[in-house]
Amino acid sequence: MKKINKLILCFIPTNLCNLKCEYCLVSQTNEWNRNDIKFQYPVEHIVQALSKERLGGECFINLTAQGETLLYKDIVPLTRGLLEEGHSVEIITNATISKRIDEILEFPENLLNNLFFKCSYHYEQLKDKPIEKVYWNNIKKIKESPCSFTLELMPYDKISDKLDDICSRCIENAGAKCHATVGRDDAKNNKDLLTQKSKQEYISTWKSLNSTMFQLKMKLFGVKRKEFCYAGAWSLLVDISSGEASQCYGRMNTQNIFKNLNKPINFRAVGHSCTQAFCFNGHAHVAWGIIPEYNSPTYYEIRNRQCNDGSNWVKNGCETLFKQKLADNNKQYSNNQKILNTITNPFFLFFSLFHDLHGVKRKTKKFIKIVTGKFK
Repeated sequence: MKKINKLILCFIPTNLCNLKCEYCLVSQTNEWNRNDIKFQYPVEHIVQALSKERLGGECFINLTAQGETLLYKDIVPLTRGLLEEGHSVEIITNATISKRIDEILEFPENLLNNLFFKCSYHYEQLKDKPIEKVYWNNIKKIKESPCSFTLELMPYDKISDKLDDICSRCIENAGAKCHATVGRDDAKNNKDLLTQKSKQEYISTWKSLNSTMFQLKMKLFGVKRKEFCYAGAWSLLVDISSGEASQCYGRMNTQNIFKNLNKPINFRAVGHSCTQAFCFNGHAHVAWGIIPEYNSPTYYEIRNRQCNDGSNWVKNGCETLFKQKLADNNKQYSNNQKILNTITNPFFLFFSLFHDLHGVKRKTKKFIKIVTGKFK
């Protein structure tokens, strides 16, 4: 049985997209015109850098672009290479790039068993347009394949009165209601809910989806995590264009894992040093058990739906994997190790500044834009 060893979040910093959603991070921060990204390593090198040997075992690798992931020119060979290495792979997509989806679905069945598509459902951008047929045709192809998938809606005020129609279209074409994420205002430093409604009104509006993902994200929203977090030890955030890696979101890059393939990767827990207001990626980190004492649903419960025909969105190798917790497959720190981690982390982070001066400048500029409101 495959056992998940780590969660590896691979960021593809391209903003090319065939849709332009008002709630998208790129729209909020007005970064559609970024064209300065150069990919420094070929796919073969990236796959070697993310080998099971270097990462310590089989991993769940998430591939997410700043725009549409399937428009990244090397997404097909990268996905195949990681699957052939023995990892399970998650692709974040709007599911409208048929050519790339068709190419991927031609992979051997043993590889597709461990592939998961997180398909965003952009209702307003698709509804009653020619591209909607393309979207649902692709969803049906994925559903009929050995792959697993989920449908995820961004709930926002403009479509709150369309919920019945949203559910009807999902059930008709995908066999079940979509799940829902939680929108946040990334143009504000405190990352407020992306709504004009009160928190309770927001919950009341979208609770009829009965989405385990939405429920978990709302429990985590705005709540500072004070537990010991194993992000950085059991997970890693990697920039695919350069190999620069950080322990988690909102932190400085601490190492480059692509430059020297003979150099061991440093896996060091965030512990008690998280600087975020709340765990905004908790549907992954918390669901996978990176905070062991937090009793959360599994990633299987977050992503799966049982269809009206009795089939499930998550199946095969993904079902086995998604029901696991990282805490069950990794050794936890002793109390003394946690204390040592807490004492030394500030020094570790300070010296990380010298590793990533370019990143410090970039994130400082972004922070200034947030504070001054000059995103728009």
